[in-house]
Amino acid sequence: MQRQTADYWLALSLIEGLGPVGVNRLLAAVGQVEELFFLPAAELQQMGRLRPETAARLAAFADWEAVTAIKKRLAALGVDLLVRDDERYPQNLLNIFDPPPILYGKGRLEVLAAPAIAIVGSRKASKRGCQFAFSLARDLAERGVVLVSGMALGIDAAAHAGCLHAGGRTIAVWGSGLDVCYPARHRELAARIADSGLLLSEFPLGTRPEKQNFPRRNRLISGLAAGVVVVEASLKSGSLITARCALEQGREVFAVPGLPASPESGGNNWLLKEGAQLVESADDIFACLPDLAGGEAAVPVIADFTGEPPAVWTEEQKLLVELMGSAAYDMDELLGMTGWSHDRLSRVLLELEISGGVWRTGGGRFQASLPAVR
Repeated sequence: MQRQTADYWLALSLIEGLGPVGVNRLLAAVGQVEELFFLPAAELQQMGRLRPETAARLAAFADWEAVTAIKKRLAALGVDLLVRDDERYPQNLLNIFDPPPILYGKGRLEVLAAPAIAIVGSRKASKRGCQFAFSLARDLAERGVVLVSGMALGIDAAAHAGCLHAGGRTIAVWGSGLDVCYPARHRELAARIADSGLLLSEFPLGTRPEKQNFPRRNRLISGLAAGVVVVEASLKSGSLITARCALEQGREVFAVPGLPASPESGGNNWLLKEGAQLVESADDIFACLPDLAGGEAAVPVIADFTGEPPAVWTEEQKLLVELMGSAAYDMDELLGMTGWSHDRLSRVLLELEISGGVWRTGGGRFQASLPAVR
C-alpha cells in the first residue's frame, strides 16, 4: 500500500518523546519526512539529538493502522491537517524558533494569511477589562484585522466575542486537541469561531488541556500575529509568557494601562514601565503597525524593546544569570539547571530580556549579557 506524505507526518506525532525541536532538527538534516522512516536508530539519534529510546521508536515504527484511524477521525470531525511543507501553513510561524511540525485546523484556513493582532489577558478579568477587550477586538475587526486569542475565560473570550459581533474573523489557538473543548462552556463560542474563522492546535486529537500545554500554545498566539495586546494581567499571569514569546519572535508588545497598584493590571503596568506600547484604542495599534490596514499580512519587525538594566536585581534574576555564566542555553537546559517550572523560568527570562540582562543568540538559546551582582 502506497502511503501519502501526510501519513508520515502523522506517524511522527505518534512517536513518544519526539517534540517539535527534535522533528525540526531531523528535517533540517534530511529534508523529506519520508526519509526518516528508513534510517537506522543510531543515525536518527545523532541527527536529531534524540534520546536512544526515542530514536529506536522512530526507526521501528510500524503502526500504520493507527495513522489510518487518525485520518478517519480528522475527516469525521472536519479537521484539516497542515504540515510544514504545506503551502497553507502560516508563513509567520515558519519564522519562529520552534514551529510546530503539524497543525490541526477547523474552519477557514484562509484567515491564516490575513493580518492579525493577538489580544490576551486574565481569566479572572474585571468587567472593565472584558469590556475593553470586546470593544478593541470589535474595532480591529471592523478594519479587517484578524483577532488571535486562546478562547480562555475572561479577556480571551471577550476579545473573540467582540470580533464576532463585528462580523470579523478570529483564530482561537487551543492548548488541547480540537476534539477536547476547553473550557467546556465555550463549545458554542468555538462553533461560532469555526464558522467564520479558525480553531487551531498543534496538539493531536485526544490531547487533554494539561498545564504544560499552554506556554506552548502561547508562542503560537504571538507567532500568528504582528503584535500582542495585553489587556489585563497580574504579574504572575500566563499572558506575560505570551508577551515574552512576542518579544523573542520580533512581534510588537502592547499593554493597556491599569490603575496604580491594581493587582489585576500589575503585569500591564510593569510592561509599560519596561517599554511596551501603550494602547487606549485601536488607533494606537495602527499608528505603530500601519501595514495592518494594508490588506496584506504584515511582516513583523523586531521591536526596539531592550529597555535599561534594572536598578536592583531580584534574587531569581541573580541566580539565573549566575548559573548561565557566559554560555548560551536553550529552554530545556535552563529548566534542568534551575529545577524551576516552565512558567517561572519564562517569567524571569522575560524580565531579564526586556531589561537587557539576557539576549537570544539564535536557535532558541539564551545568553546573559550583564553582570549578575548588583
